[in-house]
Parts: sequence; C-alpha cells; structure tokens
Amino acid sequence: MKAALRCAALLAAALCPAATLLRSPYLQNVGADRATILWVTREPVEAAVEYSSDGQLWRRAPASARSFTARGSGETRYQYQAELRGLDPGTVYHYRVLAEGAVLRDGLRFRTASSGSFRFLVLGDSGTGSPAQAEVARRMLSEESISLVLHVGDISQDDGALDRLEAHYFTVYAPLMSRAPFFPALGNHDYGTDLAAPYLLVHVLPASDVPEADQGRYYSFDWGEVHFVSLDTNLLVHPAIAARMLDWLERDLARTRAFWKVAFFHHPPYPTGHHLNDPICAKVREQILPVLERHGVRVVFSGHEHSYQRSKPLRDGVAVEPGRGTVYFITAGGGADLHEVGTRPELAMAERVHHYLRVDVEGWRMSVTAVAADGRVVDRVVLTPAPELAPGGVVNAGSFTPRFAPGSLVSIFGHNLALTDSPAQALPLPAELGGVSVTFNDRPASLLFVSPAQINAQLPYGSEGAGVLRVRTPNGTAEAAITLAPAAPAILRVPRGGSLVPAILRHPAGVLVSQDSPAVPGETLIVYLTGLGAVSASLNAGQPAPGPLAVRYEVEVRLGELGLRPTFAGLAPSFVGLYQVNVPLPPTLPPGAYPLRIVAAGAASEPVIVPVEASPLGAELGSGEP
Repeated sequence: MKAALRCAALLAAALCPAATLLRSPYLQNVGADRATILWVTREPVEAAVEYSSDGQLWRRAPASARSFTARGSGETRYQYQAELRGLDPGTVYHYRVLAEGAVLRDGLRFRTASSGSFRFLVLGDSGTGSPAQAEVARRMLSEESISLVLHVGDISQDDGALDRLEAHYFTVYAPLMSRAPFFPALGNHDYGTDLAAPYLLVHVLPASDVPEADQGRYYSFDWGEVHFVSLDTNLLVHPAIAARMLDWLERDLARTRAFWKVAFFHHPPYPTGHHLNDPICAKVREQILPVLERHGVRVVFSGHEHSYQRSKPLRDGVAVEPGRGTVYFITAGGGADLHEVGTRPELAMAERVHHYLRVDVEGWRMSVTAVAADGRVVDRVVLTPAPELAPGGVVNAGSFTPRFAPGSLVSIFGHNLALTDSPAQALPLPAELGGVSVTFNDRPASLLFVSPAQINAQLPYGSEGAGVLRVRTPNGTAEAAITLAPAAPAILRVPRGGSLVPAILRHPAGVLVSQDSPAVPGETLIVYLTGLGAVSASLNAGQPAPGPLAVRYEVEVRLGELGLRPTFAGLAPSFVGLYQVNVPLPPTLPPGAYPLRIVAAGAASEPVIVPVEASPLGAELGSGEP
C-alpha cells in the first residue's frame, strides 16, 4: 500500500511539475571559471541548478528570483538566476534546473572558456519572427562546437518590449542559448521600451569595471586568446555618457594583453546604402574608430544595415595591405527585411542576403565565413594580423630610452608581437620563442620573454652602429631603425612596495638601497645594470656569464660631484646581459641624497637617487667619547 502511494506521488509530481516553465534555461556570462543560468516560470518556487562535469557527482547552486509583469496579460512572472562559480576551464558541464527539488529541465550542457582554438557565431538585426529569421536560426543550430554567440543589436526589431524578446529572441534561439552563451550589443530598436529596460532585465553581462550607471550597456570579456569589447553606439548622442564609455574603452584596451582584440556594436562606421548618412555612424567613425585602431583592434562586427558587407583592411579610413589594418564586417541579415547594398571605396565585398557569420579562431589566424540561410558560403576571409611596433617602441630595458649597446637588454612594445605570454624556460636563451624571433642586422637576438604587447630580448654582441631591429612572427615582420653605441649604461629597476626602485644592493647587508634602508658610508654598493658593452672574453648573446667577466671599457661611478672608481665592473656571474658595478663609498661621505650615474665609453646612465645616512664614524666622533 505504501509503495503504491509512493508511486502515485511520483507520478503526480511528473504530471504536475512544481512550476510552469515559460522561458527555457539559457546561458549568460560564461567564462573559464563561471557561468550564469537564467529561466522564467509562472509560479514562485524554490529553485536551483545542479551541475556536474562527469554526470555522476553533482553540485547545487541556489537560484535567486526576480518578479516582473508581462505586458500582454498583466501576469506576474518570475525570472530565476543561478551563479555557477569555481568551474574548471575548457570543461563540459551537464546541468539541470530544479523547482521545489524536482527536475524542471534536464539534459543540458555547456563548455567553459579555455585557451586554444574555438568557434563562435555572429548575427544581427534578427528580431522579427520572420521565416527568414527561423531559417537563419535553424542553420546556426546545426553548427557544431559553438563556444559563444555575438549579437550586434536589434534583438527586437520592433519596440524592444519583453513580450517581443520572448517571441523573437528566446523562443527562436532557445536550443542554442542553452548550450552557448549569447553576448549582445544594444541596437537602436532595443531602446524602444523604457530605454532598453527589458534588454537589461533578461541579460547578465560582465561588469568589466564599467561605471555602475552604465553596466549592461557596454562591457568586455576574454575567451582564449581573444579580448571582446561590446559597445553601445546609441550612447554617442549623449555627450556625457559617451565620454564615460570612451574613457572606459581606452582603459579597457590598454589593460588587455590578448593577441586578438574584437569589438562589436550596432552602428557600422562604413555603411553603403540605407544608413549611408546616419549621423551615429559618422560619430562611430569620428569617436570610436581612433581608439580601436590605436589599441590594435583588427576585427570589428556591426549591424544596422540589413545585409552582409566586409571592408578592405583599413587604417585611418585608408585601405592598407592585408594584416596591417582593421577589417569591418556588417552582419545584419539575421531576419529583418533586407536593405539594398551601395558602394564606397572602403568596401571589399557585399551581398544582400540573410546570413550569419561563423568565426574560427586558430592561433595566429582567424577565419570569418558568411553563411546564408540556405547554407551557401557567401564570403570567407582569413585574417592574419602582422606584428606592429609602437612609435619609439624599442627601448633600453633599464632606462626606457632609445640608447643601446652590444649585449644590451631591450624591451620591444607593440601589437600582435606574440600569440601568448611565453617566458624562456632554460639557458642559454633561445633565438625563437612561441614562433617569434628578433634580429639586429640579421643577427639573432636572444629572447627572455614574448607576449602580444611586449618582447624582452638581449641584443647580439659584436654589432655596433646603425642597423635594423626586426621582429618576425608567423604573420609577418615589423622593424625599427636603432643604433648601437660601444656602451649605453642603464641602471635597472626592480619592484618593491608597489613601485620600481633602482637595483642597488648594500654590501654586506644584502638589501636594496631605499629611504628605509639608506646606504652607509664605508660600505660597498653593488649596482645592477645593462648596456656596458663588450667584455674581456668571447661570449654569445643568450649565454649566462660563466664568471665575473670584466668589461673592456673604463667605468666610473659619479656620486653627486664625486668620481669613484669601482672595484669591479662586468657581467654578473650566471646571468644573461646583467652587469654589476661594485663601488665602495667613502667612509666620511656626508649624509644626503646623491644622484648616481654610471659612465662607460663616454656614455652616462640616467641618474638615480641614492640616500646616504650619517657615517657611523662621524657619529662616534661627534659624541665626544674617546
């Protein structure tokens, strides 16, 4: 009897679930270690998400609820949000939604972000409920191994109201949204209701240090080697808000270390037809593009003009060779009525077609394929950004000035210099690291570290005079003219207490000279630097010094007005490109703050300040003791 009652109860629970699911579970804000899952029910319930990486051991995340009123029916509905944290990168997670402890939806899964190759989709101007939108959505759903989806705006082609989003967004893309997160940008039609309040309600987007008043309207996130930036171009008509967004954009792009930088937003900078004279498109060209191009953004997706269009590689609005400029895509054929395509000098290819983009990120290459609703390939282009050096981007690693000597340690700054951060793992240092090499007059430099924005290297010994420093990657080369003098001393800096201080040690105390630990008259200072040039033995760049090898040029230490002779000046044993100068301080040196320079072969280093305390001998004499 009890068993029968239990079976009846289970059957009743299956036939009468605790809640009516009105919006299927969908993913938001997925990263390497996190994911957000949302859904909507008619009834208020205690809700949660269970998730597992192996289908055996399940963890549970409680869901918070937020009520809202449906515009058409006036009914109260409940949007649930569960935050999954502490996830493993590049891992497939199974998940299911619970209501009052019972399974409301099962059999769902997603993959977290990770480094390496991945595929994503891009579409725009979709929200009409048209047969064309359904065709594009079906074709998108057939794509395999999709990590994420970018939407460039006009999710609702009508008024952006919540019921329109339910019908023309969530219902249409529900199967895809349950397995791949959508990252959208606001279109002009999405502002049609309460300044995009419905859009902000249904999305959970990265905070990304965006000012609180603007959160959800623009943001950034990373996936693998790509840094994505979503902007709200509608804000450009509001100068104060636009200034906040542009200031944020500068800071955001300055911080990222990613090789690929991708921006997406609604209004295209180079429309050809329906929006040719759109004033917001003009503002995009004037205000946003200079920031993007300055920070090395080489791929931009937008919508608004209902067609597919691809620009030539551009810089400052002028066509340049492939790999040297930014390519601008218009992908606005997601379902809305199509616009006629015009012509303009910047245009490389265009077609009036319902479509989406399939983008494959494969290390140094990004393939962008425009796919029509019927599966036809409309266009395909492979992007390979070449390395670029920043103006004045080759500097001495000690002084950050353009002064170099044979064997100097140098820092090289720019864009697309390497795919990822790669430090050298062993000595001698390699001439190639992560597919990157550096030469001076075709002689290989030795690499300590490479990254998308910076390379640290040692120049070869045995070369002097003017020449060409060249960075080579699988995507091309970049070069700069530099000159090597016999010596170019530069005192190194090391981090201490959140700032950089001169690399000068007190001997025998073995601590850095600082205001808290000033030098003491009579002790020896050990100054670490680069750029003292040739040494007394033959040595190849990249090799650690086998012992204390003295430099060939006479070295002097200038401490204020004093000229001091070091007891040793040469390469530091077991290090690459690191010199040391050992100099005793006079026992009767008065206390004070002294500028210190190292001079070799007629070249002086930039000065650093050395604080000196009172001499112990002087203190004893001043005390009157015998």
